[in-house]
This record gives sequence, C-alpha cells and structure tokens, in this order.
Amino acid sequence: MKGEITNAQLFRFCAGETTVKENDRIAAWLDENPEEHQQRLNDVHSMYLVSILCDESEAKLPARRSAWATSFRRYAAGIAAALLVGFAGSYAFFAFRLSGWAQQQTVIEAPAGQHVRISLNDGSEVDLNSGSRLIYPSIFSGKERRVKLVGEARFDVSHNEKQPFIVETFAYDVRVLGTDFNVIADEAKGRFSTALFEGRVSVRNHRTSEQVVMEPNTVVRLENGYLYVDELENCDEYLWTEGILSFRNDSFDEVVEKLRKYYDVEIEIRCATLPKVAYGRLKIRISEGIEHALRVLQLASDFTYEYDHDRNRIIIQ
Repeated sequence: MKGEITNAQLFRFCAGETTVKENDRIAAWLDENPEEHQQRLNDVHSMYLVSILCDESEAKLPARRSAWATSFRRYAAGIAAALLVGFAGSYAFFAFRLSGWAQQQTVIEAPAGQHVRISLNDGSEVDLNSGSRLIYPSIFSGKERRVKLVGEARFDVSHNEKQPFIVETFAYDVRVLGTDFNVIADEAKGRFSTALFEGRVSVRNHRTSEQVVMEPNTVVRLENGYLYVDELENCDEYLWTEGILSFRNDSFDEVVEKLRKYYDVEIEIRCATLPKVAYGRLKIRISEGIEHALRVLQLASDFTYEYDHDRNRIIIQ
C-alpha cells in the first residue's frame, strides 16, 4: 500500500475525523497484517481514550511528531489531576465523548450481483449478500456489539463473552458470543431465517419473551409468525459467499426471483403456465452473467426469452 499509516492518522481515525478516502486506506492497511496492525490501532485507540479524559481543547493530536511524548505526558498528568479533583466528573465527560463516537453509524450496501466482505472493529468478518445492507457503529462500546441487517449476511464473529454480538433485524435479534452463522432478514417478503454452522446463538423476539437457542448445523425459520427449528441438511444456498448461485428443487418462479435479486434485472413472465424445472440440483457461477444462467436453465426447462439490454428487462415466454 502506498504510504505508511502514522499514529497521527490512526488517532484522527479514532476521533472520527478522517475522510472516506483515509478510512479506505486504513482498512486496506489493516487487511495487510490483521493481527499486528489491529494491535497497533488498539494501542492508539487506548491513547485516544486517555486523551478524552482531559480538557477538550487538549484532546487533539499535536501536529508535530516531536510533540507526541510531551502531549502524552500532559494527557497522563490530566488523568492524575482528574482522579484527585473528582473522578466522577471526568468519567462523565469520557462517557459522553465515547458514546458520541460509538453512535456514528457506517452503512454498507452490497451492489446487485456482488457480495461485499466487511471487517468490523472487533475483528469480526461479515459477508454481505447482493442488495443487502449492514449498519454498524464506528466502534463497539458498552455491554454489547450491535449491528443492523437488512437482507442477507454471513457472520464470522470474534469471541468476546463479556460483549455479546447482536444482529438486529426487522423480526428477531440474533445474539451470539462467537460463531459462524448466516442471517436472512427480508422484511418486504416477511422472510427471516438463521443458519448456524459453528458455535451457539439465540434468536429472540423484539416484543415478546420468545427465544430459541440454536445448536450447530441447525436452521431457524419464521413461518406464519412462529419460529421452527430444523436440521441444516443443505448448505448449497449459502454458497453465495463463494460467488455461486445454487438451485435445489426450486420452482420456476423461485428461480426467477433469485435471478432478479442477484442480477438486479426486471423479469416478466408471460407464460400461460409456469414451466416445470427438470433438475434436482444446479449451481451457476454468478460472475458468468444472467444470460449464461438462463441458457443453463433452458436445458432443464421449456421456455424462451428476450433480453432488452437498454431497459435491463427480460421477458420469458
């Protein structure tokens, strides 16, 4: 990566004062050496937390590197003074600043036909599916790590039993200490499910005391207002993280709905009756495009299509 990330830049990042371009550079820098660079970021963040215990006017990083040590001693002295004259007031100021920073929300949305991998501040990894949206704070503070999901995502959560990870959706909250799981939360279609691959999670209703504790290799689905737990027998539908679109015993309209989702294309079905799909299992690489997917599907189903590229519209007959 071009240019080294300095402590000053990391300090400004912790203070929420960096630009979008700088945030991207820091994210790339973290990916280069996750363990070492995350530890360095954590160290600078600790300095930032120390600094905001002091007077707000002294909470800025000095412009000259030579002033860093002097500034840090001033921060440390400020802590000692705060402890002597009244820890409660300083802590209140600290909590106010940290709370404000934690409330800064980042919104990431995956483009149609693509999935996006996100590294969160705590080391957790999130794969965000096509057309889905994740909302999360700049830093996790308090007793929990809470994110909000609209659509579908697969989570690999770093373990922290003192700060549970919570995925908030339109229907239920998925609470976890550290695990690998997939969540679908499509409010428009009333669709909610959680598939657990490793670890342990609980699915909780927003408004009632209803809760389901999941074991590995199980899936919870919302049907007619109730949660049902089944064994996870088919993992093909979660291959989207590898860029693969999977169909298994799907009806023709279910196939078309997936094509709409992954390729962001308008599809109109003009058949008098829906075509039958004569296959049990089919996998298509998403990057090969929708016309490739349609040609493969034609081998197992009787239909023709016209593709209006200018209007991004497909008519199936």
